[in-house]
Amino acid sequence: MRVEAAPGHELDLKSLDGSNLTLMSVHPQTAADPEDALVWLPYGQVGNLATRIGKFTDDTRGGNPQMAMLVSNVEQIERALVEHLWQEDSPLPPPTEERWWELWFDPRVGSADPIRTLREIATAHGWPVTDHAMAVGEYLIGHVKSTRDDLGALLATNACPVEIRRPSFVQEFYEAEQSFRRELALDLADRIRAASADAPTVCLLDTGVNQQHSFLETSLHGRVHTVLADGNPNDTVGHGTQMAGLALFGDLASALEGKEPVVLTHGLESVKILTAAVTEPAAHPRTYAEVTANGIFTAETGTPVQPGARVFSMAVTTISDDGSHNDGTATLWSATLDALAAGSSVITHNDRIELLDPPDTATSRLIVVSAGNVRDHKLLATPGTSHLDICDLTPIEEPSQAHNILTVGAYTELTATPLDPAFRGYRALATAGELSPLSRTSVTFTNPKAVIKPDIVAEGGNLLVDDAGNVECHDTVCVTTTDRDPYRLVSTANATSAATAQVARLAALAHAAYPDFTPEAVRGLLVHEARWTPAMEAGAGGLYKRTGKPKPKRHELRAQLLQRYGWGVPTEERILASARNAVTLVVQDSLIPYERRGENGVGLAELKLHELPWPLEQLRDMADATVELRVTLSYMVEPNPGRRGMRGAHTYASHGLRFAIKAPLQSVDDFERRIADVAEAETDAMTSAPAFEGDDHWLLGSQNRNRGSLHSDVWRGSAVQLAECGVLAVYPIGGWWKTHNRQDRIGRPVTYALLVSLSTDVGTDLYTPIANQLGIPITASVSSEVPTGTPIQLELG
Repeated sequence: MRVEAAPGHELDLKSLDGSNLTLMSVHPQTAADPEDALVWLPYGQVGNLATRIGKFTDDTRGGNPQMAMLVSNVEQIERALVEHLWQEDSPLPPPTEERWWELWFDPRVGSADPIRTLREIATAHGWPVTDHAMAVGEYLIGHVKSTRDDLGALLATNACPVEIRRPSFVQEFYEAEQSFRRELALDLADRIRAASADAPTVCLLDTGVNQQHSFLETSLHGRVHTVLADGNPNDTVGHGTQMAGLALFGDLASALEGKEPVVLTHGLESVKILTAAVTEPAAHPRTYAEVTANGIFTAETGTPVQPGARVFSMAVTTISDDGSHNDGTATLWSATLDALAAGSSVITHNDRIELLDPPDTATSRLIVVSAGNVRDHKLLATPGTSHLDICDLTPIEEPSQAHNILTVGAYTELTATPLDPAFRGYRALATAGELSPLSRTSVTFTNPKAVIKPDIVAEGGNLLVDDAGNVECHDTVCVTTTDRDPYRLVSTANATSAATAQVARLAALAHAAYPDFTPEAVRGLLVHEARWTPAMEAGAGGLYKRTGKPKPKRHELRAQLLQRYGWGVPTEERILASARNAVTLVVQDSLIPYERRGENGVGLAELKLHELPWPLEQLRDMADATVELRVTLSYMVEPNPGRRGMRGAHTYASHGLRFAIKAPLQSVDDFERRIADVAEAETDAMTSAPAFEGDDHWLLGSQNRNRGSLHSDVWRGSAVQLAECGVLAVYPIGGWWKTHNRQDRIGRPVTYALLVSLSTDVGTDLYTPIANQLGIPITASVSSEVPTGTPIQLELG
C-alpha cells in the first residue's frame, strides 16, 4: 500500500516498519509532492491495520490520540500501483509497451522465495526472465520482460517487488541487463583457448590483476607479481584488470556476441606498481622511475618459463592538473624508460640514473605508454570551442615524452547515443574518426628538441554532451573489457589507458606472427601500418594538391596531424594481412656509428645502403600513375638525461640515425658520397642539412620527421620516377657517444629496423614480383582489399 504524508510533514517511518508492516521504499518530499512510503502488509493483516488506525480517534490515558506515531502525519492510504514502485526520474513507460524491468525484492516481504515465485508466474504468463538473479546487500534483483499492465499482477503475489527500476540500457552488449550479460560472459569463458606459457606476452605495469578472472586465469600462467611492500599482486582498484582484458582480447564486445572459439596467440603477465590512493605521505617515498625499473626487472626474473617476446604496457602517467607542465624535456622517469627500452640495466636514485652497463641490443624492450588524459570534461563543452582546441592546449603527461617508447593517444569511432531516455538530447562530443576528447597532445611543445608524440592512436572512447553543456561518460561510448568484480566479469574502459592496452595487444600479435622481429621492428611496424582517418586528414585541409605535392606547409602538418594523432590508427588487419597492390619490406640490421680516428678523433664509421627489390617492369609500365612509398626507421638511443644545454656533449641521445632515398638520375656512388658528407657534418642540433634531390616528394621532410628515435615519412610521385630510386641509405649523425669520446661507446654497434612499403591505387600486382625475387612462396588466398602488405623480412646489405 502507499502511505502519503500530509503536506509539509514527515511520516514516522519507524512505525511503518514493524507490527506486520514492512517498509519497502520511500519517496522524499519535493516541491510538488509530499513524502510517501510504500509498505507491505500481508493480506490477512489488513483488518488488524484498520483496527489500529481506527483507534486514532481514542485518547490514551494521557489525553493523546492512540496510534499517533502511525497515523498523525498520514494524509491518505491507498493500494499501491506499479507507478508507485517506480524509482526513476524519467516517466514510467506506456502501459502496453513490452520491455525489460528491473525488480528489487526484499526477502522480508513474505516467506516464499520471490525469485522462484517470479519465475513461476513468468512461466505461466509466458514472460521472458533472465536465468540468473543478483544478490546485492539485503536485496534480490531479477529481470522480467512484460508490459506495465501485466507487471501489475505481481503486486498481489509473494513476488511483489519493493522497487521497480529501468535496467541500464546500453547499445549492443550493454543493451542486455546485468544477469544476461553474465550469461554471455560465462559462455565466452568456455570458448577461450589460451596460448602456451612460452608464447609472447603483454606485461602490464599497473594496479595488479584479478588472477581468478575466468577470462584471464589461463593466460596468466601464474605470472602475477608486485613490487609494493604489501606483497599482494591482486587488483584492488580495478584499472589493471580492465587493461588486462583489452591487452588480451581487444574490445570484448565482438567476442561476447560470437559463438566461435577464441584462440589466443599471446598471454599475459602482471606486475603491480600502483595501488589505491593513500592519504598519508610515505616516510621514504619511491620514485616512479625506480618502481617501473623494479617492475620490469621483476617480470624478467620472476618467471620460470620466459615468453617468446614481452611487450610492456604501462597506462600510468603523472597527473599534471596540479599546475605542473610537460614541455617534452626528459625527466627521471622518461629517461629511465629510454634506458630500459634500449637494453640497459638501471639503478635509479632521486637525483640521477646509473647505467650499470652499455645498452645491450639483444635485450632491448618494447614499452607502450599512455599519453595521458584530459580530466576537465566540463572545459571540453565550452561554448564556441572545439574539443580539439582543449586537447591541443593540454600537453602529454610524464613519462610519455620518452624517445624509445611507443606513446599512445586516443581517437574514437564511438558516436552512438544511449537508448536510455535520461540521455535524450545528448550527442557525441567528437565525430567519428576524430581525436577522443579525452586525449592529450604535444601541439604546445615549443622545445625544439622535444619528440613528436603521440606516436599512434587507438580507440579510447568518446563523451556525450547536450545543448546545456552537460558532459557525461557512458558505456555506449566506451570499449568493453574485463572487470575485477568476480560477479560482473565485464566492464567498460576509455581514454588513453584503454588505447594503450589495445596497442600492446597489437604488438603481441605482431610478435606472435613474426617471431624473428625485434622490439624495434614491432615498434616500427605499428607506426608504419598506422593511417590517419578521413576526419583527421580533413581537419588538416587535405594532404595533397592536384599536382601530388604535399598541400599543407610541413610545420603546419606536423602540428595538425602528427602532434595530435601521431601517424594515426594501426589495425590488426593491416599488421597481419597482405594485398596484391601493396607490400611491406622489413630490414633488421645494425651499423657502427662511430670509430676512432687518430689519437683523439672520432668520426663516422659506416652507413648502410639498402637496394630494394622494386618490380621495375611493373613500375615502368605504370608510367605516370601515382605510387606511394612509406618509410619508417625505428631504433633505440641511450639517454643522457642531464639538463645542461641538451646539445653537443650534453645532448640527450647517444646517436641518431637518418634515412634518405637516391634521386632518379643520381648514381649509387654519388649518392653514397653525398650521404657520407652529410653524416659527417650533421649533428643532433636543429640545423638545416642540405636537401636531397628527392626531398620535395616527402610529405613531412627531414626537418619535421627527424625527432626522437622513430622516424616515418611518405614519398609520393610517379611510378616511373620511383623505378629509378631503388636505394635507401641509413646513416648515423652525432650524439653524446661521439662528443664524449668514451672508450666503451666508440665502436659499439647499434641496431635498427627499416620498414618500406610500396603501394598504388592502380590494380597492379606488386607483391608477386617482389616475393618471386626474394624466393617467397605465393599463396592464392591473398586479398586485394587490404590496404597494406604482409611484412617481408629482408637480408640486404
